Amino acid sequence: MWNRFASLSVIITAVLFCSQITVAEEKPIQPVKVDLGRPVSFEKDVFPILDANCIACHNVAKKEGSLVLENVEDLIKGGDSGASVVPGKPDESYFYNVASRTEESFMPPLPNKVGAKALTPQQVWIVRQWILEGAKSSGKSANAGVAWQSLPPDLNSIYSAALSPWARYAAAGRANRIAVYDLAAGAEVATLNDPALLKLQKDGKPFYPLGAAHRDFVHSLAFNSDGSLLASGGYRVVKLWKKSIGNVVKKMDLPAAVTGLALNADRSVLAVATADNSASLWKLPEGTKLVDLKGHAGEIKGLAFTPDRTKVVTSSADQSLRVWNAADGKQISTMKTPAVINALTVSNDGTQVIAGAANQMIYAWPLTLPAPKEGETAPEIPAALYELKGHAKPVTSVKLIAPAGTQLVSGSEDGTIRIWDLAGKKEIRSINHGAPVTDVDVTADGKTLVSVSINGTGKIWQVADGKMLKEFRGDLSKERQMILATETQTVTKQQVALADAAVKAADKNVKDREEELKKRNEELAAAQKAVPEEKKKADESAKKLEAAKAELAKLLADHKKKIDDAVNAANAQKAAADKAVADAEAKLKQTNDANQAEIAAVEKEVAAAKKALDDANAIKPDAADKDGEAKKKEAVTKAQTEFDAAQKKLTAAQQKKATDEKAATQAIATAKLEIPKADAAIAAAKKLAETKADTKAADKKVADAEAESKKLTDAVAAAEKKVTSSERSVKVAEGTLTKIKGQLAERTKEKAEIDKTATAVDAALEEAKKQAAVLSPIKSVAFSEDGKQIVTGDDSQMVRIWDATTGQELDTLSGHTAPVSAVAYTSKTTVVSGSADKTVLVQNTQPVWTLVAQLGADEKDPSKVGGSPISNRALCLDFSPDGKLLAVGGGDPSRSGEITLWDVATGKLVKKLGDAHSDTVLGIRFSRSGKSLLTGAADKFVKIFDVATGEFVKSFEGHTHHVLDVAWKADESTIVSSGADNVIKVWNIETGEQKRTIAGYSKQVTSIAFLGLGDNIVSGGGDKTVRMHLTTNGSNYRNLAGSTDYVYSVAGSRDEAIVIAGGEDGILRVWDAKTGKLLNSFDPPPVPQNQQANAGK
Repeated sequence: MWNRFASLSVIITAVLFCSQITVAEEKPIQPVKVDLGRPVSFEKDVFPILDANCIACHNVAKKEGSLVLENVEDLIKGGDSGASVVPGKPDESYFYNVASRTEESFMPPLPNKVGAKALTPQQVWIVRQWILEGAKSSGKSANAGVAWQSLPPDLNSIYSAALSPWARYAAAGRANRIAVYDLAAGAEVATLNDPALLKLQKDGKPFYPLGAAHRDFVHSLAFNSDGSLLASGGYRVVKLWKKSIGNVVKKMDLPAAVTGLALNADRSVLAVATADNSASLWKLPEGTKLVDLKGHAGEIKGLAFTPDRTKVVTSSADQSLRVWNAADGKQISTMKTPAVINALTVSNDGTQVIAGAANQMIYAWPLTLPAPKEGETAPEIPAALYELKGHAKPVTSVKLIAPAGTQLVSGSEDGTIRIWDLAGKKEIRSINHGAPVTDVDVTADGKTLVSVSINGTGKIWQVADGKMLKEFRGDLSKERQMILATETQTVTKQQVALADAAVKAADKNVKDREEELKKRNEELAAAQKAVPEEKKKADESAKKLEAAKAELAKLLADHKKKIDDAVNAANAQKAAADKAVADAEAKLKQTNDANQAEIAAVEKEVAAAKKALDDANAIKPDAADKDGEAKKKEAVTKAQTEFDAAQKKLTAAQQKKATDEKAATQAIATAKLEIPKADAAIAAAKKLAETKADTKAADKKVADAEAESKKLTDAVAAAEKKVTSSERSVKVAEGTLTKIKGQLAERTKEKAEIDKTATAVDAALEEAKKQAAVLSPIKSVAFSEDGKQIVTGDDSQMVRIWDATTGQELDTLSGHTAPVSAVAYTSKTTVVSGSADKTVLVQNTQPVWTLVAQLGADEKDPSKVGGSPISNRALCLDFSPDGKLLAVGGGDPSRSGEITLWDVATGKLVKKLGDAHSDTVLGIRFSRSGKSLLTGAADKFVKIFDVATGEFVKSFEGHTHHVLDVAWKADESTIVSSGADNVIKVWNIETGEQKRTIAGYSKQVTSIAFLGLGDNIVSGGGDKTVRMHLTTNGSNYRNLAGSTDYVYSVAGSRDEAIVIAGGEDGILRVWDAKTGKLLNSFDPPPVPQNQQANAGK
């Protein structure tokens, strides 16, 4: 019972069920071991516990808190609060803890609305042990292992509702039960039960004491196009229920055509007049013949019982009136009549016979003629007690006005109905029917009368003042054919308008594209012409640019040469100066070196001379040698002379060195004086090198030329690009034009086809109108006992049931093969009719719904659905317009969204689209043409599929949550979808684009439908509202008030007159869609006391 849109912990404790049991009051449930003698099975042991206490609120259709507990995968995965089960670890499993009431929020909460109970200690042990053993599934189908439980008797939420095509019946699915309501009568007329389920017992008691259509919830309902079949979707099976009405309860074969019928006061005996001049009495309801009434010599025209049921009065074309004993059929009396008596009735006190005659008169005779006086002969034609004159042609029908019986109503071939005061023997009122009247009848309270005519019309009158209340006429089948033809014409006109608009749009598009292509070709021609012109300009500009560049280059070269020359000269000057200095310095060094060497050599000479002088001076002459002194002196003088000469030579050398050094130094100084000049020259050259040539004019000339050249080059590129672009544009325009012309041809063809269809549709409508205008003479009429319905018999061989208040034909009962001459109600729900086919039929006026097929179930044993192509619940259904196919949507939650298509006649699967969506399909609708199938799913997508091939056609993306329902506009130009994102989206089928989003709901928009053939839609949602919108502008033009809880399903009638809705409160509501007035509310059936008691256990 987790809420589908909120967290587990908050909703369970605070919102969903508002449990009055506090945490302090709840005690943990201690597990008590169960001796299974085997491992715990999910399917056999766990699932039944969940089914009884949890799945009512946690199934794929109503997954509160986003939690589904129907299979192991979803149970482990959990919902809004995360994983629910940790295999092998029950104490860490949220599901176990809340189920054993050891952790908030306790599950199930107590009290609750679905009869769920807290788990027993044994059940807690089973859950715990299953988790300890790994929380595994046996892998078998749920059906194979499910121990089915009966649903709580007070579970009455309506998850599905459907309205029959003509809004006569509404069906509502409550839990696993289906109720059918007659909206005309304002009453439930059927509860659909699967006979096989009614036979099931548990512990000697009925398994489904309230009856059951399915073992699981009824998730979807749909009527076929003529309302004769109702499809209901449950767990892996779809059941087809066939409606039959007019079932023959009894058939009585007669020896000749039936000419009249009469019932005795308690409707236990039926008198039948036949064309063989006889009558017979039959016991009802057994339909056994009691006696024959034979004696007339002509066809019996009038027939009536006396109020005390003991006698039968007949009149005949033999102009006689006879009284018969009802017990044995013996004739009691006979009398001649002044004319053929066409109709009879007997006064309330049983003393008078009142007869309508062919001679325009109404006579009253005593039922028992007085015996003639003694001696007198009874007259051949007894005198009437009184006569009522007024009619201008034969009287065809007479009836007493109950309950007093003091007034009489008569009908005549003169086209009038007259009301007579029997006490005063006078006419009270004459009412003009407008055509010969064949029969009349009066309600039991005497307030309303009805007349029928040979012209096929019936009229309902107020007795008190003769005011006509309603006129009824026609053939229901023909009327419906005319309505269908009118609807088809309306839709076809819409399609013609759409086709015409499409052709005009395509034609305009072609013209626009042709004009576009012309422009593109003109642009291409202009671009192609511009290229050589631009190239010529560019070439001329290039030449100018080259000349300007050459001029600039020369200017720069001259400037560079000037700089180079100056630099070279300065460098040469500097090199020369440097060389002169170097040469002078080298010369100085060379001279110094030479002079130094010379001085060194002279110094040696001086030293040698000095030494020689010293040596000479040091000579000590030998005393012995007389010449010693002279020799010494000579030696000294010589040495001195040599020394002086050497010394002089040294001085000269030194002076030469000084002189040479001075000269060289001077030369160096002189050379060095050139260096600054050279440096200055270099500096001047560098300065010159740093200067730029005066190229301003030349640069500008080049720049201008370059700009012009670039401009013209770019122009050439642009022109060439323009050519390429124009060629591409021409190609695209040509392709587009070809495509658009193809579309125009296609649209024109479609227009021609729809025009052809429209012509055929118009002709069909005219033919339907002609057929509907042909009215069969109505020969007999009767009110039901409560006056709410009228039955008629006519020459079309049909018995028709009419609503006495609205004048609408309710049902047509077939069965006769010749004109119907007489009708009457034998009970509230049965009518009797006599026909020229020599039969009398007693037929049931209430519909009987019979289970005729179970799609998906095992053919031999329908209770088995393990092999069903329907993988899970049948969440949505729709019949194709021709009724030949049934589309079923469903799938496994979060894993697949499947569609199955079934042959309704054979019950065989035609096609299965297992991966139509990635999540469960929640809405499905055939298009009016039956060629396309529209679906919406929990994967947030709306999709269209081709019915013939099953191929995907288009998807519509925009919802941010589950798509819960979808619907087509009749002309198939627009679709709508409603979602769990609280919005309605309107889509353009052609483009796939959203036309608009309609907001305003505060909760999920669960159900949606187009009303009629136009742009109006009705929707219902979780915020308890039923709303009507206009898809063209999204306006909410009406709300239908009354719902008190979540609305799950809505439906509307084809004429936009009726809307029904059902939801959580279990009440099926019916509104007048044009005024918003609540017409009826059908409450869920009360729970029997014994079931209430059982529910509380």
